[in-house]
Amino acid sequence: MKPDMQRKRIYIQAAEQISIQQPLSEQWMEDPIHYKDVLVKAVNPSFRDYLAPNDVRRMGNLMKRALVATLKVLDETQTPNPEAIITGTSLGSLDYSERFLDALIVNDEQTLSPTYFMQSTHNTVGSTLSIYSKNHSYNTTYSHGALSFDLALLDAWMQMQLGKISTALVGGYDEMVDNYFELLRKTGYVGVPGMVPCSETTMSMMLNTNVAPDHLCELAGICILHRPDANRLKTQVEKLLSEANMSRADISSVMTGVNGNADNDKPYLELAEELFPDKPLLHYKHIFGENHTSSALGVYAAAHCLKRGTIPSFMYDSRHTFWCEALQNILFVNITRGREYSFVLLKKP
Repeated sequence: MKPDMQRKRIYIQAAEQISIQQPLSEQWMEDPIHYKDVLVKAVNPSFRDYLAPNDVRRMGNLMKRALVATLKVLDETQTPNPEAIITGTSLGSLDYSERFLDALIVNDEQTLSPTYFMQSTHNTVGSTLSIYSKNHSYNTTYSHGALSFDLALLDAWMQMQLGKISTALVGGYDEMVDNYFELLRKTGYVGVPGMVPCSETTMSMMLNTNVAPDHLCELAGICILHRPDANRLKTQVEKLLSEANMSRADISSVMTGVNGNADNDKPYLELAEELFPDKPLLHYKHIFGENHTSSALGVYAAAHCLKRGTIPSFMYDSRHTFWCEALQNILFVNITRGREYSFVLLKKP
């Protein structure tokens, strides 16, 4: 953003999820479902309540989940035609990709059904959302591992600050199949003893530059860093806060992606000790699980906490005794392999 450009205020109007918690609901805030399995698939809503029977039959689970969550958000915000549809997905329609490749082998590359191929690409979700809602505006997909959703959110943020758009549908979508889960488990990414379950993500949210009485929270800033040293990390966090007229002392709480895997948790705990030693730490992955786009559910959870003005007790880090007495904002942190750092600043409406 140019120095002389006036900073725009951006709001999260609505956000809906389909995950391992009750779908399209905030029931997880009062009565979360707890799992002991290492792999847990998302809890699907009744798709036929939202989609035509023909659509339900021909679409894969990821597509149906994304479409249903999006339709609910569009209805809640009364925004049938957002000015941008920006999608973050690391794996795309993984189930249909696997089915297509299996069919190639079984049928010796002959007489293949086009359905699995047509719905196997990463941008299928974004394009289907556009087709279904008859939207012909800006539409793009980010597939950058665990930063996929964060980059989609950054894209919307930058375009809104530049005045190119005023509304944007932003989402994070990923599914998991057994074969790929086994590969991830062998690498130690999931399935480690004491770690949260591997899961699936569907989350759609509407961003708007116009304030509304029922919006969830303000998206006050976002920053993504690649391999920052300690000095640059501190400088950029302080810059992010100062641009929102805040300092580190003003932060109410910090939400991290701690998941019980020591390799994953170490950079989060080091960051908290270095920059936020006296701030309450919040976690969300023990509720929503771990996957490549789980950061979308973290931002979703933080937004709903700010809307309600309270944080469920089970979200606090048990290793710290700090509690948030006056919730005004949440700094969301997503760290990928200790190299990429993403910060999303959310403020109470």
